[in-house]
Amino acid sequence: MFVLQLISLWINFQCLRHKAPEIYRIYKTKKVENLSISSVLLEETAYTFLLTYNIWQQYPLLAYCEYFVLFIQNLLILLALSKYSTYDSNEKEKFNNRSIPLYAIATFCFYLLISYIGLVPAAWMRFLTIFVIPITASSKIVQLKTIITNKDGSQVNRSVAKMAAFNNVARILTNFAETYDKIMIIYLFVSLILNTSIVIACAVYKYGPIRIAKDKKKKKTT
Repeated sequence: MFVLQLISLWINFQCLRHKAPEIYRIYKTKKVENLSISSVLLEETAYTFLLTYNIWQQYPLLAYCEYFVLFIQNLLILLALSKYSTYDSNEKEKFNNRSIPLYAIATFCFYLLISYIGLVPAAWMRFLTIFVIPITASSKIVQLKTIITNKDGSQVNRSVAKMAAFNNVARILTNFAETYDKIMIIYLFVSLILNTSIVIACAVYKYGPIRIAKDKKKKKTT
């Protein structure tokens, strides 16, 4: 049991440092041009459903604390998107590029609140948690397809993908030992397979298409 607690603490620490440098850089430079609001919203949706599901199941805090950490980190990113995004003064639409993150923050926090006080039906809670699996898979499959299509993994941070894969393995072990929640185990297995695939693809296409073309040219000349 002590070993499982250490594993959970290690996962939480890894998640804490996962986005902390990025958040610090965003608030220091006040630049959010390279951030995709749709990607952040998709991530936060998945983290919200996973967090509320684990709270609803009344699992030990250490068994899911990383989702709470990631939930808070993405809220800070959404706040930065609202604060530092460029705003067109001629834009008359109600939902502009600054208001969308604020509405999203309010929605996520409201859903967390009503889930915590037990206003979300059990069937709906399970359905939304299962729905997280295709949400997570689709985003990672798109990333994997981009790497393979462009034959370039140089733009992807392999250390982040490796850390995510290791976290998946560790969390699978703790889930088998502590909760044996089939929905969470399936989600973690799917994430593990896709994160590992991204790591392998990045290793194969580490130097990008330019280096691969040079290597082929050398073979022809020899």
